[in-house]
Amino acid sequence: MDDGSKQGGGFYLNTQSFSKGENLLLIQILMDKFKLECTLNSTKGKYRIYIKKQSMNMFKELVKPYFHESMLYKLK
Repeated sequence: MDDGSKQGGGFYLNTQSFSKGENLLLIQILMDKFKLECTLNSTKGKYRIYIKKQSMNMFKELVKPYFHESMLYKLK
């Protein structure tokens, strides 16, 4: 719950500890299994996943039941 943040209408998953290939695999799974539109963002050779604005409603529906009440602000 704490490894992500809403930004620009979408949501960043802080997956910088994963390689580019691992992030691409995660994106493919998010797209295939959950129909989430995602892109790979790179900063200084570190990669993280961005869930696009168009997929935020679906993303919220998927994760909200698992969020602790104190962390729900991240989805607003």
